[in-house]
Amino acid sequence: MRLAKIFYACTCALGLFPLLKLNHFSLLMIIWFVLAMANAWKNNTFTFLKLHTSTFIILSFFCIMYFLYIPFTTDFKELSKSIIKSLPFLIFPLGFLVNKQLITKKFIQTFGLLYSLSVFILNGLGWVQLFNFGWNKAWEQNDFYHPIFRNMFQEATTLHLPYLGLLTVFAALWLTHKMVDAKKISVLNLFGVSFLLFSVYIYSARMALVCYILGLLFTLFKSIKKARVKWSILMILPLVAWALFWFSPIKERYIKVVEKEWILPNHKQKPHEVNYRYGIWHCATHLIASNWLLGVGADKVQEQLNKCYDGFSYTSYEDFKKVTYNTHNQYFDQMLKFGILGLILFVWMLLYFYPNSSVMYQTFLLIVAISFLTENILDRQIGVVFISLLNTIFVIYKINTLEKSISSRLVR
Repeated sequence: MRLAKIFYACTCALGLFPLLKLNHFSLLMIIWFVLAMANAWKNNTFTFLKLHTSTFIILSFFCIMYFLYIPFTTDFKELSKSIIKSLPFLIFPLGFLVNKQLITKKFIQTFGLLYSLSVFILNGLGWVQLFNFGWNKAWEQNDFYHPIFRNMFQEATTLHLPYLGLLTVFAALWLTHKMVDAKKISVLNLFGVSFLLFSVYIYSARMALVCYILGLLFTLFKSIKKARVKWSILMILPLVAWALFWFSPIKERYIKVVEKEWILPNHKQKPHEVNYRYGIWHCATHLIASNWLLGVGADKVQEQLNKCYDGFSYTSYEDFKKVTYNTHNQYFDQMLKFGILGLILFVWMLLYFYPNSSVMYQTFLLIVAISFLTENILDRQIGVVFISLLNTIFVIYKINTLEKSISSRLVR
């Protein structure tokens, strides 16, 4: 009984991962996994793994694919970095599947509360730093070339802003879903959503806000039964979002990006004229066109990208020799690593459990799939943990709910 309580507390504590440093969370994950194995041995539940082998393979696929590539690698040191980084995709499914009885509605609620609270605190750290600097001073100095708000939040949280934005909007969507599901507005939840969204709005995480708007539209569309109300919201909400965008710091960032010429980085350009993303995607798509069938290899993507970047004559602030630029698109990255078949398997495994799942899980998959368009989310540990942990919990909860439903029908 004591082991079960300790394991449950440790499992709930995983929801605090946004607040924890990488080494601290790694230690927590190791302790959790040891407790998971001990609890499974005590309760003799390793048979669950045999019963759900296909589920384990699908949930672990994003790690297993690197192991399958080992016989073909020429740079095992580079490949091992990807293997180590992707280990949560192996650890969480294994630990949770043999303890799947733990994933109940009560656990989901507790985990969601701790996750939302940790993201709230994380953004709060950014506001503390911002107010210590001086709000009026920051507002006056903030512009596209001196993004004070963005810098303050990034320094305070030590997270790359696309990742901070992704974590934040999912917490906001979780709280929003609670209110929609209960059909009741909670003042506390409404405050939490407003605070989180205003934070993302201030540090201009553009794709994160797009994810929230689309996630909100999806949630409302799936939850509201009356067609007139549903379509009215779908028409009004985008207009409100556009109005907020037009009077925010995001507007300037968007305009500056649009105004940049779509030409490859060259020595004639000043730093503010360089379209970095166009240069990155030019190299990525060029490599894909030449290697679409098998890719360039999981251990050679960055090496091949860097060779392409060497053709750019631009040398100044954040040039392609000073900064390592990945593909900034998870789908491009997968295709470069494993070819067209690898990309198809990647998308299939990602969306495999989507049908007949809860609206919350479907919303999670939606914002993950959208985020993959502009970032290599799986290139950083925080992204790997976010996706592997939440995906595993949602899938096992779906399995438990389905089994419980079948069991109750048989009893009747």
